[in-house]
Parts: sequence; C-alpha cells; structure tokens
Amino acid sequence: MAMTPFAHDSKERHEDKPGSARGSRRRRRTAAAAVLALLVAGLYAPQIVNAPPANAFGTINGLGQRAEHERVTRAALACAPGVKSDGSCFEPRSIDQLAGHSGTFGAVGAPDLDESGDPNAHCDDADFLNVPGYPQSRAAATAQLQGCVDHLRQRFTQGVSAAAGLLDSSGELIPGEADVSFDCTFGGGVSGRAKCNAIEGLGRALHGAQDFYSHSNWADQSDPTKPISVTNPPGLNLPGPSPILDLAGSGPISVPTDLTTGFYAGIFSDNCPGKSGRITHACLNKDKALIDPTTGTATDPRTPRGQVLDNEQKAVSGAIAETQRQWADFRNAIISQYGSDNGQRMILAITQDIPKVDVVFAIDTTGSMSPYIASAVSAANSILDDLSGRGTPARLTDYRIGLVDYKDVDSTIPGCPPDYDAVIDLNFATKRTDVINALGTLPGKVGGGCDIPEDVLSGVNTAVGFPWRPGVSKAIIVMGDAPGHDPEAHSGLTSASVMAAANAVDPASVYPILVGFDPSATSFMTQLATGTGGQTFDSNAPGGVGGALIDAITAIASAPPGGDTTPPTVTVNLPTAPDSQSGVFNASQAPVTGTVTATDASGVSAIDCTDSGGAVTEGPLTIDASGNASRTLTVTGDGQHIVQCGATDGSATKNTGAADGSDSAAALEIDTTAPTVGCSVVPTELTPADGGLVTVDANVMVGDAFSGPAGFTLTAVTSSEPNNDNSIQGFDVGTADTEGQLRAESTSAAGRVYTLTYQGADAAGNTATCQATVTVPPKPGGIGVDTMVNTTIDKSTGQLASAPVSTSAGNELLLAFVSSDGPDGKTQQVTKVTGGGLTWSLAARANGTKGTGTAEVWQAHATAPLANAVVTASIKTTGYDGAITVVAYTGAAPSVGASATAGAKTGAASVKLTTTAAGSQIWAAGHDWTHAAAQTALPGQSLVEQNLDTRVGDTYWVEQSAAIPTAGPVTFGSSAPTTDRWELAAVEVRAAG
Repeated sequence: MAMTPFAHDSKERHEDKPGSARGSRRRRRTAAAAVLALLVAGLYAPQIVNAPPANAFGTINGLGQRAEHERVTRAALACAPGVKSDGSCFEPRSIDQLAGHSGTFGAVGAPDLDESGDPNAHCDDADFLNVPGYPQSRAAATAQLQGCVDHLRQRFTQGVSAAAGLLDSSGELIPGEADVSFDCTFGGGVSGRAKCNAIEGLGRALHGAQDFYSHSNWADQSDPTKPISVTNPPGLNLPGPSPILDLAGSGPISVPTDLTTGFYAGIFSDNCPGKSGRITHACLNKDKALIDPTTGTATDPRTPRGQVLDNEQKAVSGAIAETQRQWADFRNAIISQYGSDNGQRMILAITQDIPKVDVVFAIDTTGSMSPYIASAVSAANSILDDLSGRGTPARLTDYRIGLVDYKDVDSTIPGCPPDYDAVIDLNFATKRTDVINALGTLPGKVGGGCDIPEDVLSGVNTAVGFPWRPGVSKAIIVMGDAPGHDPEAHSGLTSASVMAAANAVDPASVYPILVGFDPSATSFMTQLATGTGGQTFDSNAPGGVGGALIDAITAIASAPPGGDTTPPTVTVNLPTAPDSQSGVFNASQAPVTGTVTATDASGVSAIDCTDSGGAVTEGPLTIDASGNASRTLTVTGDGQHIVQCGATDGSATKNTGAADGSDSAAALEIDTTAPTVGCSVVPTELTPADGGLVTVDANVMVGDAFSGPAGFTLTAVTSSEPNNDNSIQGFDVGTADTEGQLRAESTSAAGRVYTLTYQGADAAGNTATCQATVTVPPKPGGIGVDTMVNTTIDKSTGQLASAPVSTSAGNELLLAFVSSDGPDGKTQQVTKVTGGGLTWSLAARANGTKGTGTAEVWQAHATAPLANAVVTASIKTTGYDGAITVVAYTGAAPSVGASATAGAKTGAASVKLTTTAAGSQIWAAGHDWTHAAAQTALPGQSLVEQNLDTRVGDTYWVEQSAAIPTAGPVTFGSSAPTTDRWELAAVEVRAAG
C-alpha cells in the first residue's frame, strides 16, 4: 500500500525516529485474510514453522497442506519419466518451475505469495445461497466471480505475451531466456527470464483455476444427511473443465443459480459456520488430501466438505482437467499470436529442459574425404534445424559449434609434401550463417594425405583446447576415413594422452562418424569414443553421413552434462514460537535469530538469502576446514517472513541454488505490536454520595489484526482516597473479572476517583493496558467538576475545537487542557483560545524541548452558565493530531494558583509544583510524542482522560491529584513510560474563598 506524505514536515514522514513502532504498524496488514499470505509461497519444505493452517489447495508441504497445487499441476502436465516433450507436457526442470519443488515455490504458488489478500486471484467471495435474505445477491456473487475470471485472463495473456522474449528477431532461440538450470523467482512483480515470465503468467492463471474447484461447489455434492444451509450448500456435481473459466476468451460469464464459492473472512475468522451468515471458505474447501502427482488419485481427505461422498476426488479431477485445458488453450494462443513455426518453438522452449551442448567438428580434409565432406555440408542445415527445434522429433538445444579440420603433417611418401596437422576454421559460434559458411569452406581445402594414417590426434587435441562452457555437454564429432598416427611423430601425441586431455575437461567426449570401410580406422575411432565416454556412428548405414551426424547430435543433446552441476545442499534453521502463542513471536522475542548451512563436496563459496518480508540480516560467512559454510540469520519486522537461501559451490561451474532435498526455506511470523485495548464502566459516577456500595460493571474490548486477541485480566482497582472503609469489594484482581462494588462516598474536597486497570493480550503474548474511572462527587464545599468534555483531532487544520460545553451554574472556573503533536526538531504551541464569549489566558505551557509538541493549560472565568459553547485552541503549526479537554469547576477560585511545566526527550513525565493553599488540587495536560502508550499515574493521582492516538503513535492525557491537605511542594505526574519524549503543564486549582 503506497502512502502519500503530507506537504508539511509531519512526523508521518519520519517514521524511523528512535523508539517508534509507527512504521511497522502502519505497513502491517490489517485484514486477517493476509495472515498466511507469505507462508503459502510454494515452499515444499517440511521444516516450516508453526502457523495457522491455510485453506484451499495448498502450495506447501506442511501446516496441514500437502502441496496440493504442485501435485495437481504435476498430475496434469508433467511428462512421463524419460519422455521428451512435444509441447503437450513439461519436462522435469520445467515442471519444477511451474509446479514448484523441494525448497522452491512454483509459478502456480505465486498468488499465495503476493496476492493472498486478493479474492480475484483465488475466486473467493462469490458466495450465494438461493434463500430469502442471504447477505449477497446472485448478481453481486456473479460480479465477484467475473472479477476473478477477468483477473485470470489478464494473467493468462501476460504469460502469452512474455513468450515473445524467447526468440530473437530471426526466430532463433535466445538460450539465456530459456535457461532453467537455476530456478525462476516469482513474486513481487520482478521481471525475469522470458521462460520464467511466461510460466509465471500461466501458473498464476492455473492457481485461480485450480482454486475454483476447491473453493466452489462446481464439482462437489452437498451432504445428503443434512439440510441445505450456509454450512451445507447445494453441490452442482459438474465435471471440469468449466465453461466459466474460458481464460482465452473475453466477455461476461454465465453461471448456474446455485453456484457458490466461499467467503473468506481471514485466517482467524474462517470457520464453519462463520459469523457473517455467509457460506464460508471453511464450509466449501476441499484441500489437505494426499494427491498422487502421477495419477491424480486423491486419498485421505481432511476437510468436512472433502469428506462428503467423493467430493475430494471430484475437486482434484476437475482441477486436473481444467489445468490441461488451460495449457492447451495457452498453446493455441501462442500459435495464434506468433505463427505456427515460431509459436511451436516457443512452446518447446517453455516445456523442454533445453540441454546445453558445445560441439566441435574435427573433420579430415585429406583427398579421400571429398564425397563425405560434401555430404556433411549438404546436411548442415538439417543439423542446425535439429538443434533449433525444427527437426523430428522437435527439440531445442542451447548450442555452440566450432570447427577444426586436420590433415597429415607426418606424411613421408615421395611426391606428397607434408601439410598442416590441424587448424581452427571456426571458434565457438551460435549463428546459423557462421556455421554454414565455415563448413562451406571445407570442400575447397580437400587435398593431400597420400598415406593412410592421418593426424587425427592433432585434430582431436586442437578441439580439446577450445574454450568450453562449464556444466554443459561437451562433444567432439570426428569424421575421417583413416586411423591416426599413434604416436604422432611431430607432436608426440598418443591416443592415451589425447583421451586424458579430453577427459580432463569434464569430459569432452569423442563421437566419431565412421566413413569409408577401413577396419583400422573403425578400430582407432572406436578406441577414442570408448576412452572418452562417446559413441560411434556409421555413415554406411541408411541415412548416410547426414543421418549419422543427426544421430550423433541426438545422442550428444541427450547426454548429461559433464562435471559438477549440482548446487550445495542448503539447510535453514529458524526457531519455532511457542504453541501457546499460536506460533507467532512477540515483541520480547524479536528479532528472531537462526542459521543457514550449506554443504558441498567441492566446498561452498557463498550463501545468499532473501526474505519475503524484506527484513533478514545475514551474518558473516563462516567456512570450516571441509569447505562447508554457515552464517547467522536475523529476522525483524512485523508480519510473515519466508526466508529462502541458496548457495554457490566451489566448483568451476559455480553451481548456485539449493540441491533437491534441501531444507532451504523456513517461515515464521512476528507480531511486536501491542493489541488495542479499551475499557469503560457503568456507572461512571456514584451519586448520591450516601456511603452505600454500588455495583459497577466494566466492559473490556481487546482487538488485534494480526495474531488475534487473547483475552484480558483485571490488574488493579485503586482509589484516590485511602481504602480504609472497605470501599472496594468484589473485584477479583488477576482474573477477567468485570463486576464489583464501590462505595459512594468521598472524604475530600476533591472528590474520590476509583481507577480500574485492565491488561489485554494478543495471541503472540504482547500486552497493553486500559483504565476506566468511576468518580464520587466531592464533599459539600469542596472543589468539584460541573462538566468535562474531551475531544481528539486528526491532522488539525489549525484549530482544536472541543465538543459543546454546557454548565449548570455561573461563577465557575474553566480550564482548557490542550496537547498537540508537532514537527520533529521544531517548537509547537497554542497561539490563542476562544469560546463561550469568555476571556482566555495562558496558565501554563510546556514546549521547551524542541520536537516534542506542546502541552498547555488555558483558563477563563464564567460568571454565567454556558450553553453549548465550543472552545477552540488555535495551533501554530497545522496538520498535526491533538486533543482538547475542557473542565468546568464548582467550588473553585476564579483563577489558578501556582503552575509548573517540564519536558524531556526521555524519562518519566513529572513536575514539581508548590501549592499555595490547603485543599487545592493539581491538574495537568500531558503529551507523549513517542508512543501511544498508557501512562501510569503516581500514587494519589489519577488519569482523568487518556487519548491513545495509534494513528501517529502519540498519547494526550489529563491528570489530577486528590485534594492536598496542606500547601507545599508536590511531585506530580507519571511513573511510566520512562523512555519517551514528553511535556507536562500543571496548575493548582484552589478552593473558592
């Protein structure tokens, strides 16, 4: 959610001030539906920590889920083992990207990463029951489902458009755009490789389409043993695919009257039945079953709707059929948009695990090779077509081709002068024209070679020296009709030394094309092939030289790459919050620290981690004597965090990622924000003050948008006067007691104030307090309160206006207690107070510490009663929150006596004031600039009003003392909090006469 800051230098633009929790509070999700947003990110990792269970087809293997999205997608679209994709299915690494696999999240799981709160991404909230008074109409439910279909259509189109990036302007594959040797990263709107982008659009569309079968009653049936209701809606019992999910189409959808999806109110509110009177997510979901990723068979259903009849299997079967239909439509859309030739190869690029091959042709160009070279040149386009996805069967390769030709420098036959041994005709190239042109030069080079042995070893050895890519299949295709010199007189090369050199580069395997009929040539070439892991191909077979070359290319492309191609095994270890806290860490337990380790036979050179919450700090990399590595992880910030790590090994290929079987991801939740706690009492005043016990009832509300509320406790019931008359009875402190008796009697001129203090908690264990007061009027002749109004203002435009003030008599002292937020590093103040036709004057102002706002007391004397008078305080710097409390006193002198002010950037808020008369009361306005934190009054003093401004994190309060028997010095204020910026302005209210 983006925020637009105000133009003035507001604290809303400075949320990183010391001690402030505003930034995290303002950014945290306020809807309970977002609680599992990041946990369901497709992490197939069994160590994921405790968290509330997710509903609908899941994307993780844990928290009650069984990677249902992954398994449905694999059952629908994975190629059978060993089968090369023709575009209808996905090969292993490609299905890993679409469906997800160990330690990663797939494209089909991406919506649970960053669209968890969007019902359109999951086809939620289109609920309807055809009974009178249902909370949502059929039209509204259909409109909601239309929004889902339109959203999925957009994702579908996004994937089709992304496929364009797979081919260059010549229609040739761009290998790097189709590389999935390292995993795609989905989520956050970050563009990646073209294949990843195309798969992401498809996967996001598939996610919602699959959710439709888990979230709706399209494929299922109602429980025949129960009546139709919001907990048992009718089932349509229809197969997939559904005509509603025509994602390649456009326009409005048409739905059956009884179609419903589930209303999702949030993780902590998704129950069956829910409180909304609607058909909930929990009442319809068919998830948590064990799905066979090959057959799609669903067993062990664990949701109520999934356990009815064969609902679970119907939902899974429908989702599989829908997934297959969507992929067929996706393919058709690509071909329609890009044409048959390019479109088909785009589809192959999306579905095939494109092998990387480096091939060097080493060709004998002595005189007898002329017809064979001509055949090789003629076959060049067919070879390149085969590498480029235009052959049969169609397959794509990420290829580079080099060319060497060799002759015979060691010839000693008279009349046949020595020639060169081997030369490079083409360094590694990828352009078709470069390869064709280089091969086309060979016929003009044919000649020489009067004896039978040739410099085959020089030709192969020259090829071995090419700059091979690490981690690819390396092949030397040798074509010659004669054996080689062994050893070569001029170079000293032997078969053994050349094979050793070839094997030293992972290896570079030799694939001879046998031409001619010389048994010694066949024997020599076969030895090279066998010694390097290659294979021979006979050009005398049907197909000739061209066929043999195609067969060799096929074998090379199918060969596993040489060398170390496996990234390290990565393990993330993060602690688990106590079950008693719903698996959520609280403020006292944050930040959360853990470790990540990586092991690899070739050593580990780096570990890198990401956090979906954006708040993981990595400690220094430590590498032990075995080359294995570790580092600490520190996770901060409210919300859900998925920490995912990869490592780079120490091999020449620098493999990066996490090996299959790694526990490379872990999830946790942090909630450091205290709950919202409010309390009130009935009655608030005990009249008449006849000394009797009066029953008082408290109402306590605890709210928390993240981990959820977890109850409250009565922590104290206090009196501003000594409790020697058993004035407090029946309240059980330490429990959730809300009822007791208080005595309606006061022994002082100030009256008595009872204070009830409650502590509320959230599920994570964070706490906050609230206070409610019950007053007893002062004894006759003492100082009393005729009326009091309290008003808070958000972002004032220059004035803090009170609620209307009405008094019951004349000759009363009025005090306006004004507290206001202000700019950091600058001074805030009240410029004037008006209202009621009275003359107002400043009694006390606390704003001496810059950057703490202001707390002020203004006074006036009313000779006549007031009726609905609005008192207005004008503020110097506008745009800040504040509060104004106006109090009218009976039995008080017409003006205040002594006053005192103080303020500081830390410490408890208190002042020292010396009263001038016996029986006086001290009243004060206070402001905490740092936090919305409850104040704790000093003994004998009480909070009259306390405004916790959670919007910007301020507290504005009014505090009073009981009547002070004798004049003299008094310490007045709060004992806590002790670390915040504050101001306090106190005045003496004297008794009349």
